[in-house]
Parts: sequence; C-alpha cells; structure tokens
Amino acid sequence: MSNATYAPAGRPSHPILTVALAAAIASLSCVAIAQTTGADKTPMAVTPAAAPAASGYSGVRASKVIGMDVQGAAGKNVGKIKDLIVNLNTGDVRYAVLEFDPGFFKSEKLFAVPLSGMKFVSDDKPLVYKEITRAQLDKTAVDKADWQKAVDNSRYVSALDQNYGYKPPTGEARSMRASRLLGKNVDNRAGKGVGEVKDLVLDMGANKVHYAVLAFDPSLFSREKMFAFPLTSFTTTRDKDDLMLDVDRNTLQSMKNFDDTHWGRLNDLNRDEFINRPVPKR
Repeated sequence: MSNATYAPAGRPSHPILTVALAAAIASLSCVAIAQTTGADKTPMAVTPAAAPAASGYSGVRASKVIGMDVQGAAGKNVGKIKDLIVNLNTGDVRYAVLEFDPGFFKSEKLFAVPLSGMKFVSDDKPLVYKEITRAQLDKTAVDKADWQKAVDNSRYVSALDQNYGYKPPTGEARSMRASRLLGKNVDNRAGKGVGEVKDLVLDMGANKVHYAVLAFDPSLFSREKMFAFPLTSFTTTRDKDDLMLDVDRNTLQSMKNFDDTHWGRLNDLNRDEFINRPVPKR
C-alpha cells in the first residue's frame, strides 16, 4: 500500500469521528472483522487487495463503482459503495464510503474504508470486503444525514489517514468526492466554460483515477465531443470548488477525441492514442 496522499489538517477533532458502532456487530459472521482487545488501541494496517492478475490494468468507470455491491468474507452481500474519496493532486482513490445493509451495521451510519482493502474482480461483480479492525471502522463512522459535509471536511480525511496508519504527504493536497466530480462544470483560465466531467476512469489495480473524460458541446447544433485528460491536468479555483482546465475551446477541439465505443473496452485500448498530455499548471 502506498503512502497517504492527503495533507494533514491538524489533529482530528471532528465529533463525527467518535461515533461508536453497536456492540452487536462483533458477532457478525458474514463480515470478516478482526477482533481487538480493549487494551490494544494501536491501529492495524489494512492488508492491500491484490491487483487482478489477468492484465495488471483494470479500467472501470467511477459511475459504475459508485453503487457497486460489496460482499463479506462469507460471500454474501453486505452493502454498497456510496462514494469514493479522490485526491485531485495525485489522482489517488484512497477511500470508499461504504453503506452497510440494515442488519449488519447501524443503518444510519456510513463508513470509510481504504479502496485497497477491497478486492476487485470486474465491473459486473461485487467488490470483496477484506479484514479491517472493528476499532478502525468505529473511528470512521459518519451519520447519513450529513455524510457529504463530513467527507468534504479535510479534517475527516486527515483523520482517516491517521486511523489507517498512512503517513501524511508534504505540501497541499485537495480531496473531493467522486460524485461531486461527475457532471461538474469545467472552465478555462479565462473563465469560459469548456465542458463538464462525463466520468472518471479508475485503474482499480493501482487505486487511481487514470483519466477524466471531459464532455464538450461545441454549439447548440453540434454533436457532443469527449476528450480524456489525466486528473492532474485539472486544478481547483481559489475557493477550491470549481474545476479549471488551462485550454481554450478552439485548442480543445483540435485535441485527440475519446470515442463513445471506448466505454465498453477500457482494458483493451491503446490509451496513448486518446489521452491528451497534461496541461501545464501555472
């Protein structure tokens, strides 16, 4: 497992991190959770999930991963992926926000787990939830009523790094929910709209966003075009909410296209033929 990709934001003190799980979850047989003693409060690292051996590259759309079923160790579905936490600076997908089915965990809570703690087979198969300590899950619980606000809080993400034993990186890092990125408008440096994020293509073997697909509408009477860029080509505006791509509309139309037919064969493509080079950040 690689080092953390999120910047520290001070010692975590957000109240959402202190919510305890019900004691009944310790006896669940269909979710493999390592038991910890009361005296042992040292976080245990999650065992990384092995990358699929077939090709070494497993491309899948983020829109498909969100909502994907998750199985426990006994092979039974235990919940779904509610969202993903993406680092815009590096493209790393460190955490998945997991919603357990009623009867497994308290249904009003969501939990953040490392994506590397889940085994990916294919985009039409459930992810497999691997062993994570109960103490670690306990510290990630957030209420469904305000989970989006919680996940957007850098203190929460920093606390996840500490909880799972990741070393914080140096410098600034910006994280965002994948669901916020999907459909998000993108402007160029002049403030002119250049399109919206159609989808993110994840490399599940590396737990990264390999590239983002930008949908561009040249005019009211023209067919939508798509262009692929590494996620690191995009920057956030000063308020750290809007996305910017340093390219004008005319230049964009002359770049390499991402074709609709690519969606159905992401693993078989020569990606150098359609991913445009990163736009320099200034």
